[in-house]
Amino acid sequence: MCCFNNRGQSFLEGLIIACIITVLMFAAIQVCIIVADDMFLNYSAFSAVRKIVVTKNKEISDTAKQTVSKILLPYMLNSRSIFNYKTTHWDENILGNKISDHSKRQINKHNVKIGYYERIMFARFFNSLFYREQSARARMVKSPDEQFYNKAYPNAKEFPKYEK
Repeated sequence: MCCFNNRGQSFLEGLIIACIITVLMFAAIQVCIIVADDMFLNYSAFSAVRKIVVTKNKEISDTAKQTVSKILLPYMLNSRSIFNYKTTHWDENILGNKISDHSKRQINKHNVKIGYYERIMFARFFNSLFYREQSARARMVKSPDEQFYNKAYPNAKEFPKYEK
């Protein structure tokens, strides 16, 4: 038997492999973007709840929204993957019960939730939504000893204050 004409076979195989590798590469990039955004927004939620915990009770009202806005604005301008977010803050009892410390002061937990929408690359090719809805949360209990908010232990120096 005579050999068939195999010209162009290696080009076609290389083209198929290149297409598969390109799809896998963009999928890996999308996963990296999602992980980086999730980590940053979880850090933002932690920072907001931490600021609430060390804030005096009368100043708490919009602290979470202000803190998250200050952290996320430069990130959103730089990344362009997060296009909308909403911050909510709850001050509530622990497990629905009124719990008091040794000096009979009520202990509450603070929850900060950042619900956000993230753009997905090439979502229209897969006939799906062009965004991913996700949320980042952080919870913390406010210490009843306000005298230690700015120092680590009794008789310690206060933490240094940095001015802008």
